[in-house]
Amino acid sequence: MAEKMEFVTNSSDGTIQYFADSKFVYAKQDNEVFKLAIFDKNFYKLRIVNGVPILEIDGLRMHLIKDFKTPLDYCKEVVKTLNTNKYDCVLDTCTGLGYIAIEAAENSKRVVTCEMNGAVLSLAGWNPWSEKLFNNKKIELREGDIGKEIYKMKTSSFSVIIHDPPRFSKAGYLYSAEFYKEMMRVAKKGARLFHYVGSVGKERGREIDKEVSKRLREAGFTKIKYNPRLQGIVFQK
Repeated sequence: MAEKMEFVTNSSDGTIQYFADSKFVYAKQDNEVFKLAIFDKNFYKLRIVNGVPILEIDGLRMHLIKDFKTPLDYCKEVVKTLNTNKYDCVLDTCTGLGYIAIEAAENSKRVVTCEMNGAVLSLAGWNPWSEKLFNNKKIELREGDIGKEIYKMKTSSFSVIIHDPPRFSKAGYLYSAEFYKEMMRVAKKGARLFHYVGSVGKERGREIDKEVSKRLREAGFTKIKYNPRLQGIVFQK
């Protein structure tokens, strides 16, 4: 027997209702109910955690929820740690569902965010918690790979950069010395940066956090410190 779907919320205009069970989020529109899930080489879906959708790809969570009630609480702490203010221009390198970009826009001048995956953007478009990603005028959403888009960005453009890339095995170029040099170029003097690396940064015997810290120093960044609660590195230009 299928699990019972519990009502979650309505869309802002009331035309769509959202329900969830332990595995999926569902949307009901014009009396039709469908899962918010997409298969496109990989399997992408939304799942509810404490009332808020998270993104899963092939069963792997794309959000840090350990020690946090919801992914929104994690985003709030990242932005708070970087001490964003109304004068800041923020670069969010990997959009996902847009939670980081939305939170950063609450107390900054402008946010530029990049997402290359059409399936992820499609799910974000259906996700009511992502609505501000598309209608907040302070957020500029660029559809493309940050590994390419960053070369188009002006030097010294951002006072805050939040880099939350896929794991190293999926996107190693976003952990490369070349990419960090580009982050250095687009960062303003004194810019504050955060780089998610995962729990102790370990992946298949590699200490990714230490490798990243070494490359960041070589690129010229300073005040490099691993934050165990956020599972990422905070540093500065």
